[in-house]
Amino acid sequence: MIWNQMGLLLPIGVVLGAALVVVFLDLVLSKHERYILPWVALSGTVLGFISVLQTQSIMPDIWFNSYLPTAQHPVILGGAFCVDRFGSMIWILACLSGGLAILASPPESEESALSTGEYFGLILLAVAGMMLLSVSHDWLTLLLSLEIMSIATYILTSSNRDDLRSNEAGLKYLVLGAFSTALLLMGIAFYYGAFGSLSLSRDMVLWNFLSTDEQRARTSFLMLAMGLLMVGTLFKVGAAPFHFWIPDVYQGAPTAITGFMAVGVKAAAFAVVARLVFETFGDRTLIFRQSSMQLLLIISVATMIIGNVLAISQTNLKRMLAYSGIAHTGYLLLAFLIVPDAKTDGAAIDEHLKSVVFYLLVYGVMTLGAFGVIALSRKDGKPMEELSDFAGLAREHPGIALCMAIFMLSLAGMPPMGGFFAKFMIFRGALEQNNRGINIGAVIGITTSAISLYYYLRVIVVMYMSPSNATAADESTKPAQCNEVWSSTLLIYAAGIATLVMGLMPGWFY
Repeated sequence: MIWNQMGLLLPIGVVLGAALVVVFLDLVLSKHERYILPWVALSGTVLGFISVLQTQSIMPDIWFNSYLPTAQHPVILGGAFCVDRFGSMIWILACLSGGLAILASPPESEESALSTGEYFGLILLAVAGMMLLSVSHDWLTLLLSLEIMSIATYILTSSNRDDLRSNEAGLKYLVLGAFSTALLLMGIAFYYGAFGSLSLSRDMVLWNFLSTDEQRARTSFLMLAMGLLMVGTLFKVGAAPFHFWIPDVYQGAPTAITGFMAVGVKAAAFAVVARLVFETFGDRTLIFRQSSMQLLLIISVATMIIGNVLAISQTNLKRMLAYSGIAHTGYLLLAFLIVPDAKTDGAAIDEHLKSVVFYLLVYGVMTLGAFGVIALSRKDGKPMEELSDFAGLAREHPGIALCMAIFMLSLAGMPPMGGFFAKFMIFRGALEQNNRGINIGAVIGITTSAISLYYYLRVIVVMYMSPSNATAADESTKPAQCNEVWSSTLLIYAAGIATLVMGLMPGWFY
């Protein structure tokens, strides 16, 4: 029985094993032989992805049950993990983001102060942390999984030690991440004080045997726990007002790692948000459902407005995409706004979580593709990040510019790109709620999404219509050059095609 339970966690073991292999191979291979390490790391994410699909042979119900965390999914190893459909989809996203980050990483790993094995080993370790975090079902395993993911990303963020921005980004991420973890620990303490349990799915049977005064006292503890736990989790997804670390960290981190964090860390954190909203605090008493919904509505609206408004003034492309990511977090939070009515349980919540998974998949592909273009585009051997640097890119590299245009239009939500259908499903779900506040939130989301067209289209205008200010005789000053790294080029073209396919045939993925 224990081996069947461990078999459900095989994908995580595969990724961890690949991390160990990469690190130890780095010790025994010569410098000229280490070119195989990225491919060993990539094979680890591919095998992890395949083993996720193989879990259906062990527990086929995982793939056919609803996305909603309920008792019908296997809770294993004494309640430490719950391998459900939503968590399994996050496993796929984690392997995808890790694999694409590895493909985009060769130039970054050469600039890193870490050895090749350390660099790719940490990426795999972060992927394993994301996978563990998405299926954690008690607060101890969740906290340990969060730290595995976070510590690896802290190191990767500051891995370019010769760049002051990278050092600053790593320090800010470490300090603010430690602060959010402290709040999370305090929330866990209040939660344990109220229930005497560390399980995310608490047993309410004993609650009914408590006196009225004791229930009132424990309710106060639970309200404090809910606030602190949500703050610690929302920090990781980059929701306002806990978003202030994202622009500096995204700008200072190596570009491939920035894309990796923007997709993988966000997806794993949203898995925790789903458990908190729909399982821990969302399906027990009316007071918690109403409180969590009102809190998330305010945060969602503030996140959408702040992200889109501040992105308008950005001239650095990485900072612009950072604020764009903040705005997309606000859109995603709309899917967690469920009217506290028994009629909305089950199928309706399952449909909302389904739209979250599709949105994360589409957002991951187009964001990794956009950061891949930034990583590939270089001037004098250095990455180009300023918007003006991309002037004339369409003339120098029309294929890369076309893919970047597809990513920008998809992020803006223009049809027939995948981003349009992802936003449509989120907004449709919010507008279908019989609640004035949620409907207003959806209208604000649609309005801010229209505003975002300005800064997304500005990138396309610069690539296609701005003069390059370079002459054929002055090759060294060309503002838009791309390294001939075939793996990164393949990543960009594949992401561009996938973005179009998800828009033209969303039924294949939804």
